[in-house]
Amino acid sequence: MMTNTITSNGKTVYLGVELGKGGEGSVYEVKSDPTVVGKVYHQSISQLKQEKIKTMVGLKNKSLLSFTTWPVDVLWNSNNQVIGFLMPRLVGKAIHSLYSPKTRLNEFPKATFPFLIHTATNLARAFATVHESGHVIGDVNHGNFYVTDNGTVMIVDCDSFQIVSRGTQYKCDVGIPMYQPPEFQNISSFRDVDRTTNHDNFGLAVFIFLLLFMGRHPFSGRYLGPGDMPIEKAIKEFRFAYSNSAATMMMQPPPGTLSLKALPSSIGALFERAFSKEGTGYGRRPSAKEWVAVLSDLSNQMKKCSHKEEHSFPNILGTCPWCELEGKTGVVLFPTLLAMSSQFLSTFKLDAVWAQIVAVSSPGVAPGLPIVSLNGINPSQKVIEKARTRKRKKFLSVIPSVLGVTLFFLYPTGWFFIVIAIVIFTLALRDSDGSQLKQEVLQKHKEAEQAWEQLSVRWAREAGHEAFTKKLNELEKAKREYQGLVGLRSDKIKQLESQQKNTQLYAYLQRFRIEDAKIEGIGPSRKATLESFGIETAADINANAIRQVPGFGPSYTRKLTDWRSRVERNFVFNPKLGVPQSDIANVDRDMAAMRKKLEQELLAGQSQLAQISNQIKVRRNAIWSELLNCANRLAQADVDRKAL
Repeated sequence: MMTNTITSNGKTVYLGVELGKGGEGSVYEVKSDPTVVGKVYHQSISQLKQEKIKTMVGLKNKSLLSFTTWPVDVLWNSNNQVIGFLMPRLVGKAIHSLYSPKTRLNEFPKATFPFLIHTATNLARAFATVHESGHVIGDVNHGNFYVTDNGTVMIVDCDSFQIVSRGTQYKCDVGIPMYQPPEFQNISSFRDVDRTTNHDNFGLAVFIFLLLFMGRHPFSGRYLGPGDMPIEKAIKEFRFAYSNSAATMMMQPPPGTLSLKALPSSIGALFERAFSKEGTGYGRRPSAKEWVAVLSDLSNQMKKCSHKEEHSFPNILGTCPWCELEGKTGVVLFPTLLAMSSQFLSTFKLDAVWAQIVAVSSPGVAPGLPIVSLNGINPSQKVIEKARTRKRKKFLSVIPSVLGVTLFFLYPTGWFFIVIAIVIFTLALRDSDGSQLKQEVLQKHKEAEQAWEQLSVRWAREAGHEAFTKKLNELEKAKREYQGLVGLRSDKIKQLESQQKNTQLYAYLQRFRIEDAKIEGIGPSRKATLESFGIETAADINANAIRQVPGFGPSYTRKLTDWRSRVERNFVFNPKLGVPQSDIANVDRDMAAMRKKLEQELLAGQSQLAQISNQIKVRRNAIWSELLNCANRLAQADVDRKAL
C-alpha cells in the first residue's frame, strides 16, 4: 500500500487505509485531513493523463466541488510523476440503492416518491453544473452517482470526464453501452469519440427515468417481434418501451410498472424527446436545466394517499398508483413512515358512530303498483258523440231498405229497387271519421300500456329499498372488521412467528444483488433487464419468474438458479432473532391503513344512508305521481276502446 506521496505544493501527504478499489486505482484516507481522500492509480499513467489531472486541478471551482469529487490537488511520486490526486471525501450511497425498491427500504428508510423527485432534480443540477463549466461527463453509469440521506448528489470518477482547456481536449475513453445514446451503439471504442452535452443528456434522462420508475430501464420491455431485444439494441433502434407510440415499435412495458401517463405531460414529453430519433440532433434532447424546471414543478404537484402515509403521487391522478402496483406485484415500494407507538391511537368512537348510523330511518319496502280501475270512468265526449252519430245513421238507413223490399214485392220485376236499398244501406254505414277516431283510441291505448310497463320497471328498479339495505350491510361488515382489527393483528404476528425461518432466508438472500454478482454470460445489460422485470436479488430468483423475462431461456435460468443455490447454502437459521421489527412495522402500517379506511367508511355512513333513504323517497314520489297519471290514461283509453 502507498504510505505517502507528494502534493503539487511540495507537502508530503500520508495515506491511511484503503477505502475502495476499482479497476483503475484505489482510494485511501488522508491521515491529516478527513475531508479529502487520495486516489492512486495502480499503474503508471500516460503523459496525456498526467496533464489532464493537472489541468483539472487548475479548473476546480466551488460549483464543481458542490456536485462532484473534482480533483483538488495532484499527487506525485519521488520521480516527479503524477500518480493520482486528492479529492473531496465521498459521502452517500450508490444511486442504484435508492432507485431499486428492494434496497431502498434498508438503505434509504425515509425515502418517498417526493424524495426520488428531489434526488432526480439534484442529479440534473449536477449535470448542469458540469456542462456550464464546459465539460462533458461522458461515462454516465450507475457507479458514478452517489446520493446522501438528504438527496444531494455527487458525481465520482471525474478524471474520466471529457475536459477542454485552452484549446486542448482531454477525451473520455470509457462508457457502458446501456447508458449511452443510440449514436454510440455501433462503436467499438470511445477513445476517439468527441462527446457533447447532448450525449450526456441521454444518460441523464435514463437515470431520471430509473429514479421515477422504480429502477426500470426505459429500453427494457417486452418485445413483440421475433428474436431477442437486448437493451443496447433497443436503444439503437429507439424502442422506448414506455412511449405513447411503443406499440408501433412492437414494444410493451414490463408488467407491474408505472405508466408514462401517470406523470404530468410535461415530464412525458421530455422523456419522449430524450429517447426519440429526433433527439440525436445537436442539442435536441432535454437539457439538464429543462429537467430541473419540470422536476421542480412536479415536486409542487404531489398529494398524499388516503390509505398509506408513505405514498405520495401526482395530483393529476385520481387514485394512488403505488397502492395499485404494490397490490399487483407484492413488492413494498416505500418504507413505512408510521411510528409503531402511534399505530392505534385514534379518537374514533365506534359505539357513538354506530348509534348515529342505525338512527337513520329506512324507506321501507316499496308499496305495490296502483290498480288500474275502470269504475267511474266514462268515455270521452268525442267518443260519446261519435257513438251517437253512428247509431243515428244506422237507424236512418233502415227506411230506404224497407221501402226497397216493399217495392220489390209490389213490383217483382223491379229488382233494381233492392240494389238501390243495398247501396243506400252501405253508404249509411260508411263512417271514415269513425274509423280514424278508432285508430286514435287504439294508438292511445297502446301508448298508455307501454308507458305503464316502462313505469312498472322503473318502480321495481328505483323505488325499492335494496340500495339502503345494501349500504347498511356494507357498514355492518365494516363494523365487524373494525372490531376484529386487534385479533387480526395478533393473527398476522403469529403467522410471522411461524415463518421465521423463511423470513430470515428471504432477508439473507435479499442482501445478494444480482448486479454485484459474477454470473457467467450475464452482464450489465442482462442484469438491467432482470431488474426491469422485478428480479434484483437472489431472493427474487425462481424459474417461473425468469421465464417471463425476454431473452432468458433455460441456459440463463439454470445459471441464475445455480447462483442462488450457492448463496443459499451459506444461510444459517437463528431462532433467537425473532420476528424482524421491520416486518412488525409493516403489519402495523397495514393495520393502521385498514383502521383509517374503516373509520372513514363508518364516519361517512350516517350521511350516506340518509342520502340514499331520501333519494329513494324522492324517486318514489315522482314515479308514483307518473304511475297515477298513467293509470288514468290507461283506464280512459280502455273505456274509449270498448265504447267504440
